[in-house]
Amino acid sequence: MLKENNLENLLIALKDDNRVIGDIYDLMYNEVYRYIYSIVHAKEYAQDLTHDTFIQIYKNAHLYKGNGHAKAWIITISRNITYMSLRKSNREQVVDYHIDSVYESINDIHDKMMIEKMMNILRQEEREIIILHVVEGLTFKEISQVMDLKLSTVLNKYHRSLKKIRKSLEEWALKNKDIKKKIKEEFQDIHMPSKKEKLLEDIQFVQPI
Repeated sequence: MLKENNLENLLIALKDDNRVIGDIYDLMYNEVYRYIYSIVHAKEYAQDLTHDTFIQIYKNAHLYKGNGHAKAWIITISRNITYMSLRKSNREQVVDYHIDSVYESINDIHDKMMIEKMMNILRQEEREIIILHVVEGLTFKEISQVMDLKLSTVLNKYHRSLKKIRKSLEEWALKNKDIKKKIKEEFQDIHMPSKKEKLLEDIQFVQPI
């Protein structure tokens, strides 16, 4: 909330002081870049579009109404610029979830692989809604404005996505359980309890291919 209020004040101040754009850049660069990258999945292209986004923020600061949705306003600009560029260049419009750039705090590679696998089962709009809500922290109302969708549509797609992810998790857990059971059966006649226990302890963190 503090960051949102700070961003709100900076956007309002930008109308009269162009130096403030530097502070907005420092505050929002990573989030804008991360969101754009999730759509274009190309580092240099995402960097160029992020740069263009801040140019448009500067040019259009006078249009910001100061309604408490500063981040959503900026994300809307970045989304419009991104999809306009994609249409002009005829690039494929696919929201791609790059786990390392979005969840840098997740250290376990198996957790990263599992989350990335779950995101891959979602459709383009579903991924984008998940990213905007879970990663970027936008409300469903803000997402509906950013993506130009009805609020009910956003909510339906979000809950449908959660059901898909939950089902994928359940299937993964079941498959993982079967593999661990098989390992136990294979090792039941081996008289090396310490190594067996270590292996069974380690195997629970291995995601099946």
